[in-house]
Amino acid sequence: MLTVNQLSLSRSGKPLLDQVSFSIKPGQLTIVLGPNGAGKSTLLKCCSGALQADTGHINLDDKPLADWSLADLAKKRAVLTQQIHMPFTLTVKEVVSLGLAPWTLSNQQANRLIHDTLSEVGMVDTDTRIYASLSGGEQQRIQLARVLVQIYADPNQHPQAAKYLLLDEPISALDLHQQQRILRLLKTLSQKGLGILCILHDINLAALYGDKLVLLEQGKITFNSEPSQLAQGKQIETTYQADLIRLSHPDTQLPQWQFKQ
Repeated sequence: MLTVNQLSLSRSGKPLLDQVSFSIKPGQLTIVLGPNGAGKSTLLKCCSGALQADTGHINLDDKPLADWSLADLAKKRAVLTQQIHMPFTLTVKEVVSLGLAPWTLSNQQANRLIHDTLSEVGMVDTDTRIYASLSGGEQQRIQLARVLVQIYADPNQHPQAAKYLLLDEPISALDLHQQQRILRLLKTLSQKGLGILCILHDINLAALYGDKLVLLEQGKITFNSEPSQLAQGKQIETTYQADLIRLSHPDTQLPQWQFKQ
């Protein structure tokens, strides 16, 4: 389990995170929501180890995150950030293979893993294409394949060896079909035991696919529970300061929202 306890962080006197506590459990898809500037990406950076908070602590499998070596951390969790700049002319295969850096695989194993993972994200047979020539949505799926390969490549995977994916808006550039494809994939992976933290902007998709929702407002958690619990109260309306109509999904009865005219 990845446990965040009383995390606070300020920059230039402005609080970005304020006493944030929650956990990411293996077998659970945790989705972080919140308005622009709420602290979502900052929180993910802290959870990944890329950013050090002022106070509070994070434990990964009962061990302080700061005590993990970079090599061991790379084998335990994979991180997809929002902005990824690739200044070199790389093929799709070369980009995805960057996820293999912590591991030692034969060429045959690596080629098979890359092929299968590209297929999972709907980018099969693109391995020889130049990454920079792809659309934004295609590049986003290639980057997702890269972090999935990093998780999949462990030759000694077993149920007790929990692993984690930390994803910052992995579907922001995707069309509806690909959004559904990727969210279904993440749901399946969590059901197989992966612990996933995913930042989304779409509250309806978050409620539909998330096992747990963490709602941030100005660096503070205003909701931390199952999506069904949002059927009561006005947390979404208050946090986003939007004039909304709350509905129920016809298949799942989970809460959904639409704009009032």
